[in-house]
Amino acid sequence: MNGIVELFACGRVEIQNLNRFINYTGGTNSLRRSLPFYKKSMMKNTPFGPPKFAVLFFLFGMLILAGKIADAQHTVDTLKEDTVKEIAPNVYLDCYFCDIDHIKREISYVNYVRDRKDADVHVMVTRERAGNGGRRYSLFMLGQNGFSHIQDTLQFNVGPDVSEEVSRSKMLQALQTGLTPYLIKTPLWQYLDITFTRSTEEEFVEDKWDYWIFEVSFGGDLDIEESQQGYEFGGQFEANRVTRENKLEFRFDADYEKDVYEVNSHSITSIHRNYDFDGLYVKSLTQHWSAGGFAGFYSSKYRNMAFSYNISPALEFNVFPYAESTTRQLTILYRPQYEYNDYLDTTIFNVAKENLFKESLALDYEIKKKWGSIDFSVNFSHYFHDFSKNRLSFRSHVSVNLVKGLSIGFYGGGSLIHDQLSLPKGEATTEEILTRQQQLATNYQYYSGLSISYTFGSMFNNVVNPRF
Repeated sequence: MNGIVELFACGRVEIQNLNRFINYTGGTNSLRRSLPFYKKSMMKNTPFGPPKFAVLFFLFGMLILAGKIADAQHTVDTLKEDTVKEIAPNVYLDCYFCDIDHIKREISYVNYVRDRKDADVHVMVTRERAGNGGRRYSLFMLGQNGFSHIQDTLQFNVGPDVSEEVSRSKMLQALQTGLTPYLIKTPLWQYLDITFTRSTEEEFVEDKWDYWIFEVSFGGDLDIEESQQGYEFGGQFEANRVTRENKLEFRFDADYEKDVYEVNSHSITSIHRNYDFDGLYVKSLTQHWSAGGFAGFYSSKYRNMAFSYNISPALEFNVFPYAESTTRQLTILYRPQYEYNDYLDTTIFNVAKENLFKESLALDYEIKKKWGSIDFSVNFSHYFHDFSKNRLSFRSHVSVNLVKGLSIGFYGGGSLIHDQLSLPKGEATTEEILTRQQQLATNYQYYSGLSISYTFGSMFNNVVNPRF
């Protein structure tokens, strides 16, 4: 109110000064008629001094008045924002890949909080790769506090060739729709405007490609310095056909990399060359069982492999229904495998080529809940001709919100390695070791990382400020 009173007081002063100026010149019509006279009589004094100063005084007064009006409007807008903040639901957006700033700008009628425990609505967003190369997004609307009885799930797909703006628009539409049941429980319902734009008639689109998706890509880079230079290029081809009953995927990769280092007037050359083909077929049996197989071929100088091909049938069991894979799954995959290896150099086992049989068993557990997410897998494999030639691998990623504002993240993995059958006979040179041109013998490999964060302060996070 003080700002408004100040506005009217200042405005009245400026208007009075304006009236004095207009009255002095004989009204607005007289003012317009007298402007040429002012140009000829710039030195003639008025109650405000010379006429040019009177005009400047008038313009200055208008600027002050405009500023006061803007301040008053800001005060009113602030009052409106405060009112909305009191009655609007608090929303926690759990989505690491979303454009949060864009969402805040477009959906400004809810309160965005930085901790899920302060939220009335926890929006958990996940995405999966679709069969056509696009993405399938799932929004889990999880009501809390007074909205705990309102729970829902929204899903939509975007194609592989859509722009980022189209994806953002569909995400925005899904969020607006998902928040509606919560808004109608508040006084904000009277400001909602619901429209339905799509035809109610069922649309049928004939797919001339019969669900087949093809992708071809190629890339390279060049890096040159005084003491080193290198280049890399490669390409990839993919062909996929995915339906609810069957999944068929083929992928071929080729990469070539060359680096040259100048050390003490001596050149060191490093070359990495890889070719890789993978094929996969899966048949959906039930909501818990799947069957199919893998096939592959690769060539790698680093792994001492002229070429290797393999084929393996596979059987998978999911403890949870596959329909729940966006939030949880626990799968057990069994694979017997035949492979043929033709080595570039004779191996440490005095073998140049060989036929091998092996089997593997993998367990994969994934879950995503309001409190965080867990992703853990373990895999064990061995060769039949010698059970001591085996490998045990695991990986994990855990992200948990322990208490309000405190979250912890951990990732790690490792392997116990006893199946390096392709190691070449003889010692690797220092140059080959430093430039990683040859695989080295090892009995283990592991990695890990840890992150802890604590956030405190205002629970609200509605403001978007893109400056700098």
